[in-house]
Amino acid sequence: MEFQGIDDLMKCLKNQYDASGRKNEWRALTGRDHVNGTYDTFVFSEEKVHQIKAVEVAPKKMVAVGGEMGSSSPDLAEIASKGSPVPIGMVSRATEASIIVMFGMQQYSSDIADVLKTEYFRSKQDRLESELKQRLDALLERPEFRTSYRTLRENQESYFS
Repeated sequence: MEFQGIDDLMKCLKNQYDASGRKNEWRALTGRDHVNGTYDTFVFSEEKVHQIKAVEVAPKKMVAVGGEMGSSSPDLAEIASKGSPVPIGMVSRATEASIIVMFGMQQYSSDIADVLKTEYFRSKQDRLESELKQRLDALLERPEFRTSYRTLRENQESYFS
């Protein structure tokens, strides 16, 4: 499995979505890991499941990685549909300064996202988290992100404690 930067993955997903003859079967589920503060988004196409793992480094600024997790199935799509519906905000930076929005609604449930990570795609989580940590560490070498990230983490710790 190849992990990609978020820009490449979003372009790939957008192209697959545009070419899909069964767009109504696509689903997205997002949840937040309350222990480490990362966000997990699972995108279910009619054939594949992709995961995007992201962490906020400054207000409204995220670092993210993602990749293909495996084949999709009706059972997985059923699990993903059990969250609470929220507007989707899957956005990728594009050279034309345009926003790529794949579809209008997604489900949100940290509990269901946790089940997907631990029960269905556990074998790929360590590598995905390692890739995210490498990219986060590289970004935090920049002082402006290091300070804002530290402030965000302190605020999150007081919120969840």
